[in-house]
Amino acid sequence: MQDAVGALLQPRSIAILGASDRSRWSRTAFDNLREGGFAGPVHLVNRRGGTVHGQAAAESPGAIGEPLDLGLVLVPAEAVADAVRDLGAAGARSAVILTSGFAELGEAGAAVQRGVADAARAAGVRLLGPNSLGFINFTDHVCAWTTPVRAPSRRQGVAIVSQSGATAYFLSTLAWRQDIGLSHVVATGNEADLDVTAVARALLGQTPTQALALFIETVRDPAGFLALAEAALAARKPLVVLKVGTSEVTAKSALAHTGALVGDDRVFDGICRQYGILRARSVEDLLATADLAGRCGPLRPGGLGIVSNSGGICEIAADTAAARGIPLPDLTPEAAAALRQTIPGFATPHNPLDLTGAISPEQCGAVVDIVAAQPGIATVLCPYYEVPTAAEDVSERLTGLHAALARGLQAAPVPGFVVSYTGTHLSDLSRDIVAETGLPYLACGLDRAVTALSGTFAWSDRLRQPPATPRAAPAMEAARPRSEHAALQCLARHGVPVVPAILATDAEAAVAAAGAMAGEVVLKVASPDIGHKSDMGGVALGLRGEDAVRDAFHRITAAAGLHAPDAVVEGVLVAPMRPRGIELFVGVTRDPQWGPVLAVGLGGVWVEVLKDVALRLLPVDAAEARRMLESLRGAAMLAGQRGVPAANLDAVASAIARIGEAALAFGPDLAALDVNPLWVRGDQVEALDALCIWQESQGGEGK
Repeated sequence: MQDAVGALLQPRSIAILGASDRSRWSRTAFDNLREGGFAGPVHLVNRRGGTVHGQAAAESPGAIGEPLDLGLVLVPAEAVADAVRDLGAAGARSAVILTSGFAELGEAGAAVQRGVADAARAAGVRLLGPNSLGFINFTDHVCAWTTPVRAPSRRQGVAIVSQSGATAYFLSTLAWRQDIGLSHVVATGNEADLDVTAVARALLGQTPTQALALFIETVRDPAGFLALAEAALAARKPLVVLKVGTSEVTAKSALAHTGALVGDDRVFDGICRQYGILRARSVEDLLATADLAGRCGPLRPGGLGIVSNSGGICEIAADTAAARGIPLPDLTPEAAAALRQTIPGFATPHNPLDLTGAISPEQCGAVVDIVAAQPGIATVLCPYYEVPTAAEDVSERLTGLHAALARGLQAAPVPGFVVSYTGTHLSDLSRDIVAETGLPYLACGLDRAVTALSGTFAWSDRLRQPPATPRAAPAMEAARPRSEHAALQCLARHGVPVVPAILATDAEAAVAAAGAMAGEVVLKVASPDIGHKSDMGGVALGLRGEDAVRDAFHRITAAAGLHAPDAVVEGVLVAPMRPRGIELFVGVTRDPQWGPVLAVGLGGVWVEVLKDVALRLLPVDAAEARRMLESLRGAAMLAGQRGVPAANLDAVASAIARIGEAALAFGPDLAALDVNPLWVRGDQVEALDALCIWQESQGGEGK
């Protein structure tokens, strides 16, 4: 696949099929190739022949009479399959289908698209598109693109891969305006063959590509996407994704908590956390984050140093960093003392550092040296005057300040940038200033730069985490647990600590079971047909003494007969009453796209009220389970409450990981598994309740 993408993006000769002087797409593609510096021949094909764009046109690809690598196809949709066959016969290895009118129009168009894909496979031609604007390989000067192209000043940096051509065009234009380096721009369109994952995976191996910026509407190859994320981590290159479209997971059971908590977008959030993907929420953030993270590379542990010429901007920057979770380390006493000898006397040496308007260029460079050398600083951000965009804005002092900042940041032991106060565009003059001084400049504005840094810190932390502990696949369960008792027994077989419970089939057996347990007990109806027992009076808490247990048995079984007369009642579960602790929810559901998804959150009623849930794809190890716990908004509750000792997070994480293993052992027919609550009190961890729901039981009462 990577070879196919490489052949597509690095052709030696190109033909435009459907070339016509009446088509602005044809003219623009031809001009882009010629003006963009493509070194190979560009052939034109028009079934009538003649002269097109000032040069002779062949009537077919076969009539060109020279070797052909790539075809840009502009013929009508109904003629595309034949055009692809002709390209294959002429020896072309790749084609970009620029024509629209395929799957984006519905089933009729999708059928035509499938025909094109079949023709391409038979002809040995790999496809980009249809409904694509093409691609730009800035590194190798191949601009196979059908809208105007503005080449970046740096032909390396961010590789943009987008399922939307218009979005790719906007991103590349914004990159030019903000002087962001680009290596490639690829619009994958309808993805009849090569998709965004395949293209991105190939670009990841290109040295000029420092970061990937993906705009996706859907993930057609989930396994390939996860492999891309793993490869990006291994390559230590940031993968930044803007994914649009949210929907609830289909085929969920209304009887399972998990189904109500897990949606496609929330699952994707969990995947991003799990696989070190930086998720952007706007096209501007997508580009800014990819640019900054790619230029920074992995950051060392630490926080942010802020140096500005405005006290107000310092405060804004500090507040923005705090809101994004970025620490601002204090300066060491030695650094503060050195700064007092450097900055104007009325300035205060701390982080963030206000240089005041009285700073000189010489002082400015020395300040950056001192701040960047702090052991707790991982990166430096200098919100400063914008680089002049017009000649009247240029002054000797401002030029000197920018030159001093450039020298200081270039020599710093950590990455650093000068950033505009707000988002701006560079003029030819400002581009020249940045190029001449070597100023590491961000024109995206302070807020977006801090957002990008927040993602870069998170990505850097993820790179420092050890790889997941490999575990053997769990042995498959021979039978489906249909009741709570059976589910708890299965969990126990997989190493999950569960509450000791005894199934009593009559009142006297319940009394005997309770007598064997110290302290108060709990009684719960045991039935494979009753899911949420407390809703119908199927649970009795805090029972002590024979009479209380006997009465509760009769009351519970009677309630079951009243509220679920058709249910099979096996008896009553008797378990010890646990003291007050922390209740967690652990669930597994099956996402139709991504597979089994683990959910962890605060348990009891809070899981439905707060919906504070961390999600990951299975399998997970204990280390990942612990990170899930630490990511919860309610994580502070695990540190202990009044009368409840702090949770042993390692013990809790181990139990969660084993619940995930058990869910995998239940096989693909498991629709949902709920453990609610997972009771935690200090070092004690127990599953107090478990519910399994199977695929064929969704929409019914069977478990």
